Amino acid sequence: MELKRQKVKFFSKNYRDVKNLYFTAFPAVERLPYFPLFLNTCRSLADFYAYYDGDTFVGLAYLLQNEEVVYLFFLAVNTQIRSRGYGSAILQDIKHLANKRPIILAMEPLDEKADNYEQRLKRVNFYERNGFSITDYYYHEGAEVYQMMATKSDIDIHLVEKLTEKAVLGLIPVSFDQKINENAI
Repeated sequence: MELKRQKVKFFSKNYRDVKNLYFTAFPAVERLPYFPLFLNTCRSLADFYAYYDGDTFVGLAYLLQNEEVVYLFFLAVNTQIRSRGYGSAILQDIKHLANKRPIILAMEPLDEKADNYEQRLKRVNFYERNGFSITDYYYHEGAEVYQMMATKSDIDIHLVEKLTEKAVLGLIPVSFDQKINENAI
């Protein structure tokens, strides 16, 4: 495996590859409008990356970042080549880019009643194998709620919230909160 990262650019092959995967990998309720996402890359706020193994498109990563944190907003691997280590390889590259900054991500919460509970559990296990841990934070995007995972426990969620608010350009209401330990009540 010889993974290469390319910044996504307008009218390029990687733009088409990434856009197609973005629309097939994420359900409509989890997607943000593509064009504003892409426009964020013109600011120092975000980077959209296409990953290739030789000439084969293997995946995408969309990162929001500042000096303190890297928010892995979207990660997807080409469905035709999943389970070959590409997701882990992309995460290793992102860790290299992050340097010492923590990396955070949002994912569907582990709800045993969810129709896709097994898929959610596999996703958590994948991220845990790659150095992430579930945090006490939740991300609210419109009506959707996501559990936060991070590579470090000492994240400043307010910095993440400001970064996210800038990225969604006010198109969708977003907020973060901390879950309440029900055993403490």
